[in-house]
Amino acid sequence: MNRHLSIGSPHRHWLASAMLALTVALSLPAAAGEPTPVPRIDPASGREVATWPKDRPFDHRHMRLELTFPDMREARLAASMDLRLAAVGPARHSVGLDCRGPVVGSVTLSGQACTFSQQDGRLEITLPSPARPGQEFTLNIKYDLDFSAAKGEGLTYSPSNPEGEGPTQQAPQVHAQGEAELNSRWFPCHDFPNERLSTEMIVNVEPGFEVVSNGRLLSSKPQASGLVRWHWLLEDPHPAYLVTLAIGHFAIIELGGPESARPGLPMPLYTPFGTEEHAAALFAETAAMVACFEKAFDEPYPWDRYSQVIVRDFLAGGMENTSATLLSVRALTGKPGEKDALIAHELAHQWFGDLVTCETWEHLWLNEGFACLAEALWAEHNAMPSGPEHARAAYLAVILGYANEQRTKNHATAPGAPPMVSNRYTDPDKVFIKTDDVYAKGALVLHMLREQLGDDAFFRGVRLFIDRYRLSVVDTDDFRRVMEEVSGQGLEQFFTQWCLRPGLPRLKIGYEWVPEGGVLRVTVDQVQTIDPLNPAYAFTLPINLSFPDGSSRTVRIHSAQRSSQTEFPLPDRPLQAIIDPNLTVLAAHETRKPLPSGPDEHGSTPEPRPIGTTDPAPDSPKEHSRP
Repeated sequence: MNRHLSIGSPHRHWLASAMLALTVALSLPAAAGEPTPVPRIDPASGREVATWPKDRPFDHRHMRLELTFPDMREARLAASMDLRLAAVGPARHSVGLDCRGPVVGSVTLSGQACTFSQQDGRLEITLPSPARPGQEFTLNIKYDLDFSAAKGEGLTYSPSNPEGEGPTQQAPQVHAQGEAELNSRWFPCHDFPNERLSTEMIVNVEPGFEVVSNGRLLSSKPQASGLVRWHWLLEDPHPAYLVTLAIGHFAIIELGGPESARPGLPMPLYTPFGTEEHAAALFAETAAMVACFEKAFDEPYPWDRYSQVIVRDFLAGGMENTSATLLSVRALTGKPGEKDALIAHELAHQWFGDLVTCETWEHLWLNEGFACLAEALWAEHNAMPSGPEHARAAYLAVILGYANEQRTKNHATAPGAPPMVSNRYTDPDKVFIKTDDVYAKGALVLHMLREQLGDDAFFRGVRLFIDRYRLSVVDTDDFRRVMEEVSGQGLEQFFTQWCLRPGLPRLKIGYEWVPEGGVLRVTVDQVQTIDPLNPAYAFTLPINLSFPDGSSRTVRIHSAQRSSQTEFPLPDRPLQAIIDPNLTVLAAHETRKPLPSGPDEHGSTPEPRPIGTTDPAPDSPKEHSRP
C-alpha cells in the first residue's frame, strides 16, 4: 500500500539485544528510585507489547462469497459464504474466525446446523463432529451487514452526489479496503497475512453498475430478480486482506492491447465518466511498467488481468489488491507522468505483497520497500533512452528522496523506538507510519544491498526469492538467506544493523592535507547516540576525490567505532571531496573540517552538493502511504 522469530541468525543478535535492553532498563533507577519503564512492557497491564503470528489451526483453501445489494441507495447487504477448510495438527472441534462487522444468522456444515457465538470481534463455531487432520469440509455462513458507518475500513459506501462536479458527480459507490486487518469488517475470515486461499466473489446488484473484484470475470448476467449477477474468480491463493470489491458507474479504458508494451494482458482502468481522456494520459505507461518489472524480476505478471479502479472517499493513495488496485480520485490530478511513482508502486506490489507476502506485519518492509524501490527502477528504466548516466541519475534522485526523508526525521534509538523489523506493536496500522519507515528505509536497505552485492548478484537474488516463495509467505530471514546464497556474502551484520535496530548513523567528517609526504587525513566521527544498546555502526564510506588535472579517485574509510581516522597518500592536493555519491551508506553527514583549498589549511572550498549528500528533503514521495 502506498502508505518470527527464528532463533538462528540475525534474530539471534536481536534476541540478545532485547535481553540486554531489558536488563539495562530494569537496572537503571528513575528519578523517584523506581526502575525505568521498559518500552516493550505495557505499564498498565504488565504485558509485553508485541504481536506474534496468529495460529493456523485450519488450512483455508477456498472462499465463495455471494453478496446481494438489494438497493444501492443503502449501505446494506445480505451474504452467503462457503468456506472450505482442512484441519491442521490434531482433530479440531471448533472454528474461530475474525468477524468484526457481519451479523451472522446461521452456520451449517453439509446442511447440518452448527452452534456459534459472536463476541469481541470473533465468530466461534462448534463443529457437529471433530474435523480430522487434512479432512476437507465446507462451512456455509449466512449474515447481514450494515456498513453505513464504515469509512475507509472494510466496505465504504459513497452515496450519490448529483450536485457535485467532475469525479464527485456520480451514482452511489461501494469500495473495500482490507489492509491491514480490516476485511473481517465485511466477511468472516482469518484476518492476518500468514494464511492464503483462493476466492470467488459473486455480487448481485442493480443494472447499470460495474462490479470489480479479484481475478477474472466469469460472467455478468441479469437475473429474474431484476438484479445483475457478477461472478469473479481468483484461482491462486492470496491473503484475506487483499480481497477487494468496487461497485459503481465507471467508464472503462483498456490500457493494454496488441499494440501496447505488454500485449495479451487485459489492463482496464475504471474511471469516473468525463475523465476518460485525462485518465488515459495519466495511466498511459502502465503497460510499459508491467513489461519493465517482468524483465527486472524475471517473473511474468502473476494474475489474469490488472485492473485499476478510481473510487471516491478512498482514504489512502492506492491499495494493491490482488490483480485489482484501488486508487483515490487524487490519482486523476496533475500532468502525464506525475503519477508514475504511485502507479509503479502499486503495480510492483502485485509481485511483492501479493505473489510473495510478508508472514506478519513485522516484515512489512519486504512489501513496501520493494514497491518503493520499484519506483526508482521505473525512473531508471524510463530515463534509459537518454543514456545510462541519465538513467542512473534518475534512479538515484528517487533514492535520494527516501534518504533525505529518513535523515530528517530518524533520530530513533533503542530501546525507546522499535526498529524497522519489529513485532513491537499492537495496532498493525501503526507499523505503516513508524519512524523507522518501512517505505523509505525499506527501499534504502534494498538499494544499499544492491550497491554492496552488485547488480548481477542482487537481481539474481531477487529473482530466486520470487521463484522460491511465490504464492507463499516470507520473513526477513528468508530474504537474507537467499541473498547470502547467491552472493556468497555473510549478511547477518548487514540485516541486523539496518533492519533490526532503529535509527541511522550521523557523521561529522573532517579533512586535513599533510604536505609532507602528500597525505590526506580523513576523520569520521559517529555522533549519534552510542551506548550499550546503540553501538557504533560498522560500514565502509566511499569519498570521491577530484584533482587539479581533472582526474578523480575514490577512497574508502571503514568505520566501526566512535571515531575513525585514515591517511591516504595522494599525488596532489584534492580540489573537492564528494561523500558517498551513490548512497551506499544510509547516514546523515556534515563536514566538520572542510577540504583545504590553498597552501595553508585555513582556506577552504565549499563541498559541491552531489546526489546523495546535502540536498534538502523534497516533498514526501509516499503519496500512496497510509495517513
